[in-house]
Amino acid sequence: MTIKRRIDTLIGDYFFTKDIPIYINRVAESYELHEHMHDFLELNYVSEGTGSHVINGISSPVKKGDLFLLPMGISHVYRPSPASDADPLIVYNCIFDANSLLEVLSTYPGSEVIKPLLTDQQYRYSYDRFQEFHRLFQQVYEEYHRERAGWITAVYTYVIQILLLLHRSDTESEVLLPPSSSTWEDVLHELHTHYHQSISVAEIAAKMKISVRQLHRLFVKHTGSSMSHYVQMLRIQAACDLLRTTDQQISAICEQVGYHDVSYFHHLFKRKTGSAPKAYRRFIRSIDHTQ
Repeated sequence: MTIKRRIDTLIGDYFFTKDIPIYINRVAESYELHEHMHDFLELNYVSEGTGSHVINGISSPVKKGDLFLLPMGISHVYRPSPASDADPLIVYNCIFDANSLLEVLSTYPGSEVIKPLLTDQQYRYSYDRFQEFHRLFQQVYEEYHRERAGWITAVYTYVIQILLLLHRSDTESEVLLPPSSSTWEDVLHELHTHYHQSISVAEIAAKMKISVRQLHRLFVKHTGSSMSHYVQMLRIQAACDLLRTTDQQISAICEQVGYHDVSYFHHLFKRKTGSAPKAYRRFIRSIDHTQ
């Protein structure tokens, strides 16, 4: 029996009670909040402590300095470590309406580099090696809650600075922090363990604490192809093993290796192996019987 995860939906209008469609808080994470998605964009910064961050059902450890940008439609929740009373997991949350921020950005020359962060459907991760994000979150949090003269301009400016720094850290990370061979081994372990699940490039990159560009270059370097092609290969190999060693129906094997569209599975399997699944089963078993 499969237990369905509870996923709540949070609405921005509930939080946007001030004069701008931005809401900023700083909280000690607990187990009270359920996994949720939202109709706004969200910047999270781990300020203190350790714990885990569950994104689309996949849990990854987090620590001080971890930053995430989460788009609409991504489910997530933070969970503190068991020793959270002594070392609480403190997270800054900055949520905002993407369309409103795009309007503000339209008045900034050269802001095109930031716009993909507001429209991309993949989430982003960065690690704050030099405490630059931390300082910006401290400042925007103070401006938002003190509401001094000009605070709205200040809040928009700090949010844009955070996004610009995230863009720079993403584009410069390969030069600053080349992935080690152990990173590649960890990537392979993750894919070989979870190939049958729905896993995006961004999810794997975040779990490995590298950028999406770094992960793409790792795959080109080691396999000559993309991660999606590599996952396809793992799934087809698993399907071949199941066709050879079990009597399961084709539709069941399709589901077991991670596909939910049988016709697409048939098409992909034939393209990769040269035979339809049923024909492959007959052929491979005939070879086994002659040996």
